[in-house]
Amino acid sequence: MEEFVSEFGKLSSAYVQWLQNLYRFTEENIVPVAVDCEISCKELSSCLFRCLCRICHNHSNTCGYQGKDGLILPLSYRFISIEELHSQQKNPCCSQLTWSTSQFKQWTAHKGNLLISQKALSRTNLLLCGLLTDKTSIVLSSSKSQEQQSGGILYLQDKSGIIPCEIIKLDARRLGHIVMLPSWSYIPLTNAVWTLSGTEAGYIEIIEAPFLVFPKLLVGSLLVPNTLNVLLPDSAIHLLDKGFCCHKVKMNIAGELVRLSSLISIREKTFFFFFLNSFESDVSLPVLVQVPAKLMWHRCLEVSKQYVITKVFISNLQGTSYKVFVVSSSSDFYLYVEGSVKKQTLAEFMSVSHMKQTFKSELTSLVCKEETLQNRSSIDWSTQNTMEKMFESRQSRICSYRGMISKVLNIAAGLYELDGKFGLCVAYQQVVNYGRGLRPGAQVEIHDAHVHQNASDHFPHIILCCCLRSTLVIIEFSGLSTEFQPFCSSGNVHISLLFKYNLDLPNYLWVVHIIETFTQRFCPQFLTKQHILMCDIDSGIIGMFFNSVLKYTRWNLVAKSVRNIHQEILAKSHHCPLKEIAQPSYPCQNLSLSELLSLAEERAWQSLHLPSLLPHAEIKYLIAHQLNSKLAWSFEVLKPGDFQPQMILHGIFQANSRTGHLQLLDASGTLDCVVQNPNEVNQIAFSDTSYLDCLVQLQKYQLVIERFVHSEFPSSKQLDDLTFIKEKHTRIYVQFCAADLQVLKRRAASTRPKLHNPALSSTLSTRARIAAHSSCNEACRNDELNSITSNQHQDSPSLPKMPRLEEVVLQEGHVGESRTVCSHPLWTGDEAVGIPGGRSQLSGTGTPPGHSTSCTRQRKEETCSVGCVTQLILVTHKDALMLRNCQYGRNEGCEHTNGSEEAFIKRTKPRLRLAFQASAVNIGSPREWKDKSKIEGLPELETDPSLCSEHNNRTEVLLDFMGKSVKWYHLINPGAVYRVIASKQLGASVFEQFGSSTIPRKTLQSLNCPLFITFQSGWNLQYISTLSCLHQSQLSKNRINLSAYFENLASKITHLCTIQEVLSLSFSAPLVSFTGIILERICINPNRRTNFAAVITDKSAQGVLVPSDWGLKLTVGDVQNTAIALHIYVNFTMLSYILGILPGTVVLFCSLERTISRHSNVYCRYLSSSSVSILDHPSPEDVRSTSADLPLMYLGNLISSRGSHLQGIACCHVVNVCWLKLQWVCSLCCSIIKQGKCTRSSGPCVSTVGIFRANASAIVDDGTAEARVYCKDKQVAHLLALDSMKWERLQQHIEPQGEVYFQYQGRTGRELYEENTGDVLMQYLGVLCTSPVVCRPIQLAFRIDSRSKPKLGQNEIFQLRTFSCGDHQYMTKMTPALSLTCLDIKEVDYRKLCHLANDKLTQ
Repeated sequence: MEEFVSEFGKLSSAYVQWLQNLYRFTEENIVPVAVDCEISCKELSSCLFRCLCRICHNHSNTCGYQGKDGLILPLSYRFISIEELHSQQKNPCCSQLTWSTSQFKQWTAHKGNLLISQKALSRTNLLLCGLLTDKTSIVLSSSKSQEQQSGGILYLQDKSGIIPCEIIKLDARRLGHIVMLPSWSYIPLTNAVWTLSGTEAGYIEIIEAPFLVFPKLLVGSLLVPNTLNVLLPDSAIHLLDKGFCCHKVKMNIAGELVRLSSLISIREKTFFFFFLNSFESDVSLPVLVQVPAKLMWHRCLEVSKQYVITKVFISNLQGTSYKVFVVSSSSDFYLYVEGSVKKQTLAEFMSVSHMKQTFKSELTSLVCKEETLQNRSSIDWSTQNTMEKMFESRQSRICSYRGMISKVLNIAAGLYELDGKFGLCVAYQQVVNYGRGLRPGAQVEIHDAHVHQNASDHFPHIILCCCLRSTLVIIEFSGLSTEFQPFCSSGNVHISLLFKYNLDLPNYLWVVHIIETFTQRFCPQFLTKQHILMCDIDSGIIGMFFNSVLKYTRWNLVAKSVRNIHQEILAKSHHCPLKEIAQPSYPCQNLSLSELLSLAEERAWQSLHLPSLLPHAEIKYLIAHQLNSKLAWSFEVLKPGDFQPQMILHGIFQANSRTGHLQLLDASGTLDCVVQNPNEVNQIAFSDTSYLDCLVQLQKYQLVIERFVHSEFPSSKQLDDLTFIKEKHTRIYVQFCAADLQVLKRRAASTRPKLHNPALSSTLSTRARIAAHSSCNEACRNDELNSITSNQHQDSPSLPKMPRLEEVVLQEGHVGESRTVCSHPLWTGDEAVGIPGGRSQLSGTGTPPGHSTSCTRQRKEETCSVGCVTQLILVTHKDALMLRNCQYGRNEGCEHTNGSEEAFIKRTKPRLRLAFQASAVNIGSPREWKDKSKIEGLPELETDPSLCSEHNNRTEVLLDFMGKSVKWYHLINPGAVYRVIASKQLGASVFEQFGSSTIPRKTLQSLNCPLFITFQSGWNLQYISTLSCLHQSQLSKNRINLSAYFENLASKITHLCTIQEVLSLSFSAPLVSFTGIILERICINPNRRTNFAAVITDKSAQGVLVPSDWGLKLTVGDVQNTAIALHIYVNFTMLSYILGILPGTVVLFCSLERTISRHSNVYCRYLSSSSVSILDHPSPEDVRSTSADLPLMYLGNLISSRGSHLQGIACCHVVNVCWLKLQWVCSLCCSIIKQGKCTRSSGPCVSTVGIFRANASAIVDDGTAEARVYCKDKQVAHLLALDSMKWERLQQHIEPQGEVYFQYQGRTGRELYEENTGDVLMQYLGVLCTSPVVCRPIQLAFRIDSRSKPKLGQNEIFQLRTFSCGDHQYMTKMTPALSLTCLDIKEVDYRKLCHLANDKLTQ
């Protein structure tokens, strides 16, 4: 080193230190790689110094400091090794030794106002030097290594490492020599989908040509020797004929390079083609380069230049009929200069090449073909049509383009944006170098690209697509600090699907959009990008999705032949998937949950037609209160096919720890779920906990939109005036069958214990079993789902009760102006959804820094070998989910108060929180597990000898679920067996002692409930099976008394009654449970009272107001006979809102209060101890209205109790009309309106809107009994046999008087009763009511009024009636007439009347 420094004479310390560093760098990094030079370190250091001086002198560089002796040293620059570059430079940077500041600013300036938000590359003073090579060194052992070709990739190498390089134009003479880079950029790999390790972790962009450290080595020339004989394309083309064989003969060819394909790598072999065109015609010679040492030609050759290629030979491509010229290992290329070579004819070449196998006839034929081709005119196949003509045809246009990459649209799909307006797709073309250099800001040149227009709505209008015949060249590197995102074909799900289905561009862009939507919805909160983008296309998430799309949708992929790369590149008539322009036809769509909610809400209000919500027969007769009550609630049901294209749902299936609802979750929001079991196991509601936290897919479902409207319509005439609607909101959820739930990614430890029972396994549908066992490939199985977090801080929540109208319908995940942000006391920001341990706020595109890592670490800790203690239980009953006084101030949810009085009051004051309780029976004893991930089987039943004992004491427990534990509400159902899993630190005694309770211990003991356990938020619940399935399983046959034990357990479950039994007056049970079908749902008093507040809830908080008297009246029919029905009243003052209660739904009601009214009507009330479960959803065709199929019956059967029906149809005769009341009433106060004014006396009424009301009573007889029928409104018109015109005219005549009352006085000669005997209207009514037009046979649909139903027994009271027939009179005893409420009146079908007459004769 001293000898090297001493050569420069006396220098300052700065100069000496700089030269010493140069020497050390050379010794440590450059000398070991300069093995071919046989030069000392001193000489090599001197060469480096002279090269540096040469660079500075050539560019008149100002960065080098020139001393007094003329010595130029760039003191501000230092040499850096490749290893140091990798380890120290984490951000993109550049170094320009030869550039001035103005040149650098010009290079980094924004072009055309694009990329304004991007920063320029940071400029560093670093010097790079090393061996420029296309070979990589592989280590065979500790002492041996071997070099191999890199497959066309350029590297810079020193002793410390090797790094890939990209260069715009490579001089082949510099390859394999030590070079210094005067201007370069370093681009590290950060935040990439594909993690490239080692030498691929970053790369260098060589901006200026590298300088040789040994310039004397540059002795070669690119000019062709004068003595070289060459064949021109017009002659050489004949050698490719099928009948000509010269495989071992090498020749020289020349021509103009017109096309250069991209590098292609297949089966670990890399190659490319280039084409030499004739100087005089369109004849083109295909040349194949596959020798590894010659692959670097791809960086040296330039389109439109003329070259001479030496020592090539002709070969057949294996498996094809194509012949090409092949570059040999001894081949080389030179620039072609006219007159510098000797042109050979075909005959001269064949004579000097000693081709003895070629006959004279063949030679003559080839020469003739040569002359014919020379006379052919030149045609450019890439410019045959104009842009407008080609877009009108079905074929894409071929063009070339030069522009700047302005954005990376989707690197995994190979999509870029050019100049802010065009798209670029490289997916159909292999990019062997991972797309290095294709960064925003880089200038590119594209040759022979396909132009497509309107291929997708989600990508640019015009897209340039590169096939294997296209060429993509970087002409200027980007000067902006944009990150490098590598594009890799191997293991890429986009490319795998592209080649598997041979997709055209519209279908491929649709596939890209679907995968992009998946990534945005679930990454990185729930899944990593590797889960989605690198899974196997058959068993991965995306692969399973597209397999189901092909199976269940109308995705008709046009049958295409397998892609032939040789034909695509070599054929004269170009064929590739991009040639044909296909019209986009998408089989399905996959919107985010927030977009789905917005779309469904918009469709729900657009399709709303207010008159359609009202019964057609009653719409004109409803007063304001009745009208607005019927408009207060409505619903819409959408199927997947109602969306175009059809909608497929995806989400993380979870249970919400605030509302208790089951939900689908993604990064945009949540969607509540109502799940039913398959038909085979529909005797119990959905209870399977193994689906929690799994990524699921739904193709069959019903999207329900419940509409809530607060309106003030005075009458039906104003329904078109929407200004009377004061508020409107929606509640949207999805209901589906568990068998239609397809699992795309299952969380760890989410399986159920296997029961050896054929009957049990048969209850599960084939589709459910396939979904349960589906999994990703090995790469995805090793990773787990990240902890589920919630973005609910930014979305509106789903409330657990029905507070104000604007809050009754709010749902998590809803976004939009019409939804109100709720600050309900149940909605606090410190609770997470679905998981314990808090929450993290999610940004629009990702989680906070470190969140994903912490979530993964937490999940790994949870799934490691951690012990637990478990207890098997049978749930026998559960209460309603409602607001309860849970005393959270003493238990949980209270923050540190620092001793302040206000905080102390807040901590100690009772608060209302969602909670519920469930009764259960312990099965066996608690059991400890060393590893909770290995919980399997039912050892509690197989190894516990106490179960066989006759004196076995079954411990009954009362489980209290509050706080975050309410998420289990819809998964806990009576009759199901669960395993409670708690932490091992708590010990087995946690299931045998009292927990903290809001119920006094004495009360619990008086209820014979010795154990009260609070279900902790950190506990888990695992669904095992139903008790009936356990009873049928092999377990009950292994032990002698185990079957009897199961039978005793079954006696603890609530007994189900039938609705007919509940309606029986002899039924005495106060609480009833039964299954029924919802026939009708009516809102009761939906108006709000804003001064009503929960007494013990914080009144200062918003959202605590609850509507007074809000409730539901449900008409529930028997599943077997819907004519048997009863009413159920539900008050939502403190209850959580119940989803899925729609007409046609089969539900299970438990522990309803059976009540008998003072008129002997039986109805039920929903209590705090009641519960409801959805068993079956209505079909979309029948969901609109569910009407009972009324039986045809005799009135006498109602008296004799031979039938217990409350509704029916009777064919009877109208004996007479007893009375008739016709009136116009005020729509607001129901007072009489005369001449358009309300006549209310108690205070003025400003309403001028009148509603016509009609009431009538008639006597009917069917020959078995007599009944009094009450009719109203439109039924009166049917009773009087008046058509619409006559009925309208009658209303007009009554309007001036306001009210008319007619009463039938019997056949005594005084037929009419009226105030004015001269009233023509009253005379008309009297004649009409007694005319044969009214007294006629009718078909009456009725509902019996139990208030006047006669009771038969010991105190029977009969009425003595006299009947006249001609001259004879008859007296008989009869029971009082039945009282019926008319449901409908139709003209009688005489065929049915004859059938009834024959039936009477047979009786």
